[in-house]
Amino acid sequence: MPKINYYKVLKLTRNTTIQKIKQAYRKLALLYHPDKNVKKSEKERQQAEQKFIEIREAYDFLLNNHKDIKQKTQRQKTKKKINEKMMSDEFKKMFSRVVSKTIYEMLKK
Repeated sequence: MPKINYYKVLKLTRNTTIQKIKQAYRKLALLYHPDKNVKKSEKERQQAEQKFIEIREAYDFLLNNHKDIKQKTQRQKTKKKINEKMMSDEFKKMFSRVVSKTIYEMLKK
């Protein structure tokens, strides 16, 4: 079963707000609501109904989990920054040792 990107279903990005989630849901729900698609063919009505169900599922999921998703994303960003800083510090230590050793060797001669 493929993983659904609920942000994509509602045509949003991950750095969105609860307010924008609600706005996107209202807009898309009106567009695909079964009552709004009565005059369309049977196939189009079924597709609209399926899309409406996906939109509702995305809305429910994001509304209930948005805060957790934002916190997880923030933790990942923080962890990445810490790792980059540690790597940078390690590189500087290694590089400074090499330069210091080279300078020392040059002065020794």
